[in-house]
Amino acid sequence: MSTATTITRQLDNNVDTKTALTQVSAATLAALNAKFGREYSVTAGNFPDLDKDWTHDIKVRKGNKIGAEVTIKWEKTNAHMVTLGVDDSSKMGNQITYITLLVFLAAGAYMGYNDIEPLAFLPGRKIAAGLGGLIGLIPGMIIVSVLKSMLLKNEKEQNKQLVAEVKQAIRD
Repeated sequence: MSTATTITRQLDNNVDTKTALTQVSAATLAALNAKFGREYSVTAGNFPDLDKDWTHDIKVRKGNKIGAEVTIKWEKTNAHMVTLGVDDSSKMGNQITYITLLVFLAAGAYMGYNDIEPLAFLPGRKIAAGLGGLIGLIPGMIIVSVLKSMLLKNEKEQNKQLVAEVKQAIRD
């Protein structure tokens, strides 16, 4: 379940783009550390190089099940604006997603490559492996949503509240 929220900010025109993005990122990290630093773990990824599109993530987490992620996004087409997206993100949710989808992708690719029913109709070996992997992702996504709703249902309200608090902290 996604509770995404987007906030836009104007970049400082008096400095170069990388410095302005660094300032926005540092200010956002400082605001989150000031509000959540004692109770939550606030981490930021490495500052990436500027390309056509640029993103930087800051995560606010408490344990494996509760968390929010602030994504700072800049696009070269709109060089004077930066968007800050707030979304719920937990370690356990990410682990469920990646592990389940990887298993279903591998199983589908194996079944397609080795002409195992119900994927024996797929043409060739390499194409069948790729298509089998894609076909395997469909039930994988369904199982991911069911597992997340079962295992993370008690933390859904806490995640919504955390996302709202993070949104308020970066707005101020």
